[in-house]
Amino acid sequence: MLKYYTLHNNLLLNWDLSNYMINKCLFFLASRFIGRRHQESFIYFTSIVSVIGIALGVASLMLVIGIMNGFSNDLKRKIVGANPHIIIEGSPYIEDYEKISSLIRGMPEIKGIGYFAQTQIIYKSSLYMIGGYLRGIDGDSEISNLKKFIKKGNVEGIKSGGIIIGSELANELGVDTGDTILIIGGLPPKEFFCKVVGIIEYGIYNIDVSIGIINLQDFQNKFFYGRKVANIGISINDIYQCEKIAKKIDERIPGYLKISTWIRKNKILFSALALEKKAMLLILTVIILVASFNIASSLMMTVYRKIKEIGVLKTLGMTGRQIRAVFLIQGLLLGLRGLISGLIIGSVIIKVLKKYNLVKLPEYIYSISYLPIELSGIEIFLICISVFFMTIVASVFPAFRAGRLEPATALRYE
Repeated sequence: MLKYYTLHNNLLLNWDLSNYMINKCLFFLASRFIGRRHQESFIYFTSIVSVIGIALGVASLMLVIGIMNGFSNDLKRKIVGANPHIIIEGSPYIEDYEKISSLIRGMPEIKGIGYFAQTQIIYKSSLYMIGGYLRGIDGDSEISNLKKFIKKGNVEGIKSGGIIIGSELANELGVDTGDTILIIGGLPPKEFFCKVVGIIEYGIYNIDVSIGIINLQDFQNKFFYGRKVANIGISINDIYQCEKIAKKIDERIPGYLKISTWIRKNKILFSALALEKKAMLLILTVIILVASFNIASSLMMTVYRKIKEIGVLKTLGMTGRQIRAVFLIQGLLLGLRGLISGLIIGSVIIKVLKKYNLVKLPEYIYSISYLPIELSGIEIFLICISVFFMTIVASVFPAFRAGRLEPATALRYE
């Protein structure tokens, strides 16, 4: 029995060593078939072109995905900052809004509840007059949200009758904190003087050029003749779960109220951004696909240039499966070199752009002066998987052709 186990273990060890040596031989042949600079200059050149094509495609894909993500996420942060995550509205306002908010206040997903109302008005200073809208706010969540974007002045000043206006609106009116502006609005139209106590900047031009914010109680007294009406703004912990949470809220509130989310209100904008991102990804994926099929052409040329070597290897006992493995490994090595080179090039470019802000953007158009780049590990992983898959697909046919060569046919004219 002891001799049997000893013999069995020796056979397993010899089998493992044999497989190790065969695999090492296959990788050695694959690396030699890629070509050397002086001995196989043509094959070497085509291999280098294939590697460069994949590297440039991967680097371009990283940059485009990073930039599209950067702009989209920056825009999301600004839109979410300027508006409540979930809004409960009446027709057009809710009279018992405090009672309605008590129905949902205990939900663990909700971070804060505030109240707001808004109307269109005209802003007038000594220099200029411009249309916009005025928002009255109340609640800790609304106040804390304002503090994130306040550029100058004091948020608490609205409690004493002051107004906070957008940065672009302040530029248009030519006013600063401490100045007084005239507000024309209401039905019938009335004039109200307000002191500018703060300037806010959300980073979205059409909001910053039109928004003014005052205390909700002042808003109700001036525009609703003291009526206690408003809508409910809800902030939540996870903004991407807003649709799911909105359904839960809808089950708790009366049916005559309308509920909406920041996603619904900006659906067209984000759909356009998603479509643009998909189009860019498709174009760059085609570039990588073309580079991958350059590998196929390189492998086909290698097959026909190495007919004699393939015939000799088959004569020595190498199977068609092992020959196919050699060319599949060769294709994977080329793809791996291109992938690693592309990841290095893309990472260096992204790091330089983020550190030194070499690309300057006109802030009055994009509301941001630098190029935002955000790339996640999952997206890099998907790029790697895609390149490996396309490389394998491109290598299958040349490997299949090489494996079918018969020794007699390969050596006929040698």
